[in-house]
Amino acid sequence: MRYFQSELFDNPSGPDGGAGIEQAARATIDALRQAGTLDASHSLKVELIMRGAKALDAEFARSRLSVAAGQLFSKVLDAADELPTVQEAMDDAFQRLVARMADAD
Repeated sequence: MRYFQSELFDNPSGPDGGAGIEQAARATIDALRQAGTLDASHSLKVELIMRGAKALDAEFARSRLSVAAGQLFSKVLDAADELPTVQEAMDDAFQRLVARMADAD
């Protein structure tokens, strides 16, 4: 990082050693796990997102981004968009509840 860039960008290392993108990915995945939306079928996507986030943080810590980093950024976002959301989990749970109530009648 050049001397003047520190005024524009925060220190890329967070308090636990992870940087911003990795920390945000971890927080999102933890929230999805707590909501019960992630299961073993999401393991590969979660791992790819976490590895990609770590690689992106390393790239952003440099003074220039490579074309490969731009492509990785796109792929990580695509993988994250394919994960279920907490709202989807709530909708599924509601539909299951309605179906059980209908079966009980």
